[in-house]
Amino acid sequence: MMPSWGVIAAWMVGCVLSVAHMVLMVACAPVARGLLVAGMARLGGAGRVPVLARWRLILSCARRHGVRAAGGAEIVPALALAVALAACALVPSLALGLPGSGLADLLLVSGLLVLARLLPLLGALEPGGARAGLAAAGDAAALAAMQAVFPLAVAAAVMATGHGGIDALLTRLRDPDPGGGRVSSMLLAVAILLAGPDLGPGDEARAADRMVDLGGRGRAALELARDLALLAWITLAGDLAWPGGLAVPRAGDLLPAAGSLPGAVAAWLARTVAICAGIVAARVVVMGAARGVRGRLVLALLFATLAVVVLFAGQEVA
Repeated sequence: MMPSWGVIAAWMVGCVLSVAHMVLMVACAPVARGLLVAGMARLGGAGRVPVLARWRLILSCARRHGVRAAGGAEIVPALALAVALAACALVPSLALGLPGSGLADLLLVSGLLVLARLLPLLGALEPGGARAGLAAAGDAAALAAMQAVFPLAVAAAVMATGHGGIDALLTRLRDPDPGGGRVSSMLLAVAILLAGPDLGPGDEARAADRMVDLGGRGRAALELARDLALLAWITLAGDLAWPGGLAVPRAGDLLPAAGSLPGAVAAWLARTVAICAGIVAARVVVMGAARGVRGRLVLALLFATLAVVVLFAGQEVA
């Protein structure tokens, strides 16, 4: 049976909204990292750093012809960027129910974001440069340890909704009485922010060392992929902590009402800025020491475990 014109029109409008979502993510990703770097520099007494410095770096690299990487490392920047873009496409920023939302599974998104961080490490190890290789090896050890939190995160999501679909999880959390799901999702958001983004002590220096032998469009692609992955983690954590800012379809509708979209965009921007401010405060006050990687792992596991415990307690009470 052929779909009706109303369904086709709704699908086309949904595609436009999906494109708008991706434009917002790409445009704001370097700005989000710029906010973090500027805030840490200001609180750390390192002077003023322009918020748009990241965009300037990416555009400057994209205009240059850098040295081509050897072997398989040549395709790593493009792969990392594609994976980061795919993860961003699956994380809701302004609305639920957009085309492709059925693929937005918490396990899939987490896997894509982990892959987006692993690919640059593999690319840095292949050419054989000592500086890039040492930085990649250090990052690989820290990343492998921190992924212990994600099975707990997926378990908490499955317990809350019956499956790991992000849209279903957020829809459940918007209910007036989600049981222990709301408290659990806030704990889960903190665990994700601790375990996922590359915001620990020395991460910026190691990222620069990994790309020391790379320039031109490859360097620009890797820098943008880093920023997109960071914004995807922040957006996912913000969705879990405050799903009420997302625009949702009304009963019987396929897409949210047009009037709710500007407020959803404003809510996403405000939520992103608030999370960036919280990360800066935590990074400067709590995770300033070089041993902060172990502290992040312990705290992430603690918050993820608490999320599961709260859900168990809510189910027992019910």
